[in-house]
Amino acid sequence: MNTKRRLGVVVGRFQAPHLHNGHRYFIDTVAKQNDDLLILIGVSGGFACRKDPMDYETRRVMVAGVYPTAVVDILADHPSDLEWSKKLDEVIAKNFPDHEVTLYGSRDSFLDYYSGQNTTEYIQPICDSKATTTRNEAAGQVMDSPEFRAGMIYAAAQHFPTSFQAVDVIVRHSTENKVLVGRKTGEEGWRFPGGFVDPTDPSLEYTVRREVREECGDIEIEDLRYICSARINDHRYRNSEHKVMSSCYSAVYVYGRIVASDDLNEVRWQDINGLVNCLMPEHQQLGEAYINQLKNK
Repeated sequence: MNTKRRLGVVVGRFQAPHLHNGHRYFIDTVAKQNDDLLILIGVSGGFACRKDPMDYETRRVMVAGVYPTAVVDILADHPSDLEWSKKLDEVIAKNFPDHEVTLYGSRDSFLDYYSGQNTTEYIQPICDSKATTTRNEAAGQVMDSPEFRAGMIYAAAQHFPTSFQAVDVIVRHSTENKVLVGRKTGEEGWRFPGGFVDPTDPSLEYTVRREVREECGDIEIEDLRYICSARINDHRYRNSEHKVMSSCYSAVYVYGRIVASDDLNEVRWQDINGLVNCLMPEHQQLGEAYINQLKNK
């Protein structure tokens, strides 16, 4: 006679503002078929994003509030399905070493990737409720409540200090001793074309060419060379734990009509002899590095 207690294991991310009907039906079904319940919450280990906005503790509190008798624990992602499966079995054994274990999955679950030693079982979903849908709805909804604002403050406090990657490019005239500078509305000083690196940009060099075209018109540049990197004292982040790091490049103008666009409202050719003095303070260090490079040549 088998005297072992039966353990049902649920693995999920639960990245939603509440457990929807699909979550509850699935977990309730597992709970009814077993003596004990272990709910493992997957964590990526990366920074918060649209797909994984909530940290582990926030989700643990949510799940434990609905299922107070269940054991809720953390399960870290791993690039190897085999190693992840081993870790899953270790977490189960740590919490329930003497149980008869069954792992349960449903639509889009981990079952196809699990290769551990425990039994698995598929549960047919009862509805089309998805965490993605409820998460997207919550992402576009602003609530007028102290709790909502407290959540915003908490989320910002959990965000790891970030150094935002940017590029700036000093485009030199092909025949004259001048470089291209631009100016935004309301600024007194001039700046070099540039901007933040998009997550989809394949390289910094690609970003340089994209930013030049976006801010200075459909122009062609060549002889792209790295000059230096520098911390930029961007006014938007002066009182923030987040900062901006720029990689500065030089290039030579080839052809194309120069037109101010994007967030620049004016562009011009600036004589190199007066370059540093015309620049905004945060770009003066870039101009000095460029001039020193020319002198060293």
